[in-house]
Amino acid sequence: MTVRADRRPIGLDHRSLTTAFPDATGRLVVFLHGLVETERCWFRGTSFGARLADDLGTSSVYVRYNSGRHVSDNGSDLVTLLTRLVASWPVPVTDIILIGHSMGGLVARSALYQAQERNAPWLPLASRLVCLGTPHTGAPLERRVAQLARLLSKSSLTAPLARLLAIRSDGIQDLAHGYVHRTQWATGAQSPWRPEDETGIRRLFVSATLSRTEGSTWGRIVGDLLVSPLTGNDLTEDADIAWLGGLHHFSLLHDNVVYETLLEWLGTPA
Repeated sequence: MTVRADRRPIGLDHRSLTTAFPDATGRLVVFLHGLVETERCWFRGTSFGARLADDLGTSSVYVRYNSGRHVSDNGSDLVTLLTRLVASWPVPVTDIILIGHSMGGLVARSALYQAQERNAPWLPLASRLVCLGTPHTGAPLERRVAQLARLLSKSSLTAPLARLLAIRSDGIQDLAHGYVHRTQWATGAQSPWRPEDETGIRRLFVSATLSRTEGSTWGRIVGDLLVSPLTGNDLTEDADIAWLGGLHHFSLLHDNVVYETLLEWLGTPA
């Protein structure tokens, strides 16, 4: 896991960060990409980060990580990375906002959970979390693949195909249930992990559907092509919820209506 600028890794020492971020401010927005993406996924047109810098005076930090690893392992690395980043940032950090797309939202949530467990020094600075198209209770597509693999394994004729389907990365398998903590995947738990509720961090969960009609049957079935829209049974709890119609999963990375939703929410006092 690394902080990236201009497609290159940046050292987490004061000199390297000062060189890479000459206009650094104390308000950090940390961007986390999704499965099999890199930080470049945010740069289609004018990035959300650049627009937030102009509108809110923030500094954008783009993180690259190996999305094939367990979400909880990446969450642990993010706790360490942010600890070093805050300690060496060119100016005193006053606020940290985490924005994750798809799996990136799970990694951010995992980091918040583990930051509590480790009493991370940056946790009191973390004020907001934004999850864009994040499968909080698991991705239906991955669950179907897992079910198919189990079904095929029951026959000697199809067992080789089942073994092939089983060669899916730890990160992909975590998506089946939205696992964010080691305890979940280590025990095969089906229940959600909720300690994040205790942090007092304000949260925005954004979901999209191809359908332009909220609550439509078509929208519930197809979702954004990869993730279903949020429902009352999801881990929304006290989070603010935003539904956006007529968008697919990757539109959430750059569409103007998504940015306007972010800007309005981030500009609203907690």
